[in-house]
Amino acid sequence: MAEKLTATLFAQVARDRVNEKQPPSPGNDIDADRCAALHNTLTLYGWFCSGKKISTLTKRTWWSTHGNDALKKILRPKLVRYLSKIFEVPNYHFFYHVSGLASPEHMLRLADVVEDVEHDDPRLSEKFRFVIIYKSSEALVSQPAGIVFDQQTSLALLMPTYHHVFNLKDPDLPWQKMETILSAYIDMVEGEKAVAIHDESTVEMEDDVAQKGGDLVKNKTFARYKTRPWILQPYTLDDLHACLDAWAALVKAIEKRAGITKQYQEPEDDDYDPNEIDPLCSRTALNIAGIPRGFAYEVLSHAQQSEISFIAPGIRLPKVEEFLQQPFKHIKQQFPKETVGMKAPFLFLRCPGTVSAKEAKFRYPFSTVESVPCGLYLDAFPNAQNPFEDACRLILPIRLGDRRYARTSDGRSIIKSHCDLYQTGINPFVMRHGPKLAAVLENWLKHIETGHWSVNSKGVEGGIGVWRQADSREHWWRYQGEHLVV
Repeated sequence: MAEKLTATLFAQVARDRVNEKQPPSPGNDIDADRCAALHNTLTLYGWFCSGKKISTLTKRTWWSTHGNDALKKILRPKLVRYLSKIFEVPNYHFFYHVSGLASPEHMLRLADVVEDVEHDDPRLSEKFRFVIIYKSSEALVSQPAGIVFDQQTSLALLMPTYHHVFNLKDPDLPWQKMETILSAYIDMVEGEKAVAIHDESTVEMEDDVAQKGGDLVKNKTFARYKTRPWILQPYTLDDLHACLDAWAALVKAIEKRAGITKQYQEPEDDDYDPNEIDPLCSRTALNIAGIPRGFAYEVLSHAQQSEISFIAPGIRLPKVEEFLQQPFKHIKQQFPKETVGMKAPFLFLRCPGTVSAKEAKFRYPFSTVESVPCGLYLDAFPNAQNPFEDACRLILPIRLGDRRYARTSDGRSIIKSHCDLYQTGINPFVMRHGPKLAAVLENWLKHIETGHWSVNSKGVEGGIGVWRQADSREHWWRYQGEHLVV
C-alpha cells in the first residue's frame, strides 16, 4: 500500500522533476506551478510515511497564513504565486536539511545581515533582493539561515547558517533553479539517501550512545531525532555498488595497460564464488583492527585486490598492515564526548609526505593531530548530524593554488591548499557533503582511458609531481570531478 502510494505521488510530478532530459525552466522568474507541484508532493510523501493519513493534512498555503499588502510590495508576483500554492504544515519537518517554510520575519532578515552598499536605495526591491524561503533545520545548525532566493534572477541555494554568510553577489556561487533543488531532494528520497520514517518507529543506536542515556535513549532514535520524520543514511547500497564498480573499472584499465592479464570472476558467471575473490583487506583483519562496520569496512572487504601498486600518480595501495595503522585511531578514546556518533576519517590510499591535520582541514577534534600521512581519506566530514561516509578527501604533500588555476569541483579557485582538489566549495543543496569516492575514482579512470596518465608494470607512473598539473593552464580542467553532491 505504502509503496503504491509513493509510486503514485512521484509519478504525478515526473514531468516536473529536473533531470538530464528535463532541464530547469528558462527565464529569470520562478516557475511557480512546477515548483509547487514538487514541494507539495514531497510534503505529502513525508506526511504519509510518518504514519499520518493524507486526509488529515491541512492543505493551507503559506500565503493564506502570512500574506499581506506589505509583503506584496516586497516580493515578486511569481514568488507570491508560489507561496500561494504551497502547503505550510505546522509542527512538521519539511525535509532533513530544511525544517520548513520561513516565517515572514525570517524570510526578510537577510536584508539586515548582508552588507550592501545599495541598502540606502529607497527601492525595497533592492534592499530585499535576497530572501529566505526555507529555514535550515535547527537540529543541525545554530543560527539557521536556509534556502536563499535571489529575486532578480530567481535562482536559489542553501546557506545553512548565519555563522557563515555567503557573498551573495559573487557570480561564482553555484546558484540553482528552485525546481532543481526540490528535484534533488526527491532524488535523495528515491535513492534512499533520505528516508522518512514512521512516528512510532525506533532507530538503533550505537552502544556508546546508548550507554550515555539522556534524551537520546528516552526517544530511542538518532541524535538528529528533531528532524523527524526524516533521517539521513550515511550511505546506500547504490553508493557502495557505484564505488565498487568504479574501483573495478579503474583497476582493470590500469592492469590492461600494464600488460597484466588476469581473469576476473563476474557475478553473472556460472562458477562465480565471492569467497574466492581476494579483497583489499579481509573481514578478519578489519575486525581485529577494530574498524567499525560502515562504508570503509564494506569497500575494503569487497573491492578487488590487484597486483599493481600505484592507482594514481604517487598514490599507492597500502599493505594490509598499513590499513590497520590509522592516524585517527586514538581520537575517539581521547575525545569520547566530542566524537559520539562520528566515524574517524579513514586513510584508504597512501602517498609520500605528511601535513598537519589542520592543513588537511579535518574537523575538530581530528584537527588536533599534529601530523597525518598524505593520501586519499574516506572522510564523512565527521559530524553526527551530517554523515556521508562515501565522501572522500585527497591530501597531497604539494600545495595547489599558487598559480591560481586549480579549482574545486564546483569551479571555485583553490587558494594555497593541500586538500581542496575535488572538494565542493559551497554545496547548494545539502550541508557538508564532500566529493563521493566514486566520482574521484571515475575521474582517475578518465586519465587512464584518455592516455593522459601513463602506466608501467607497477601501475600509474609519474610520481606525486604530476598533481601540479591541476594548477596549470593546460591541464586544470582534467582534474575536475563530477559534481556529485547529494
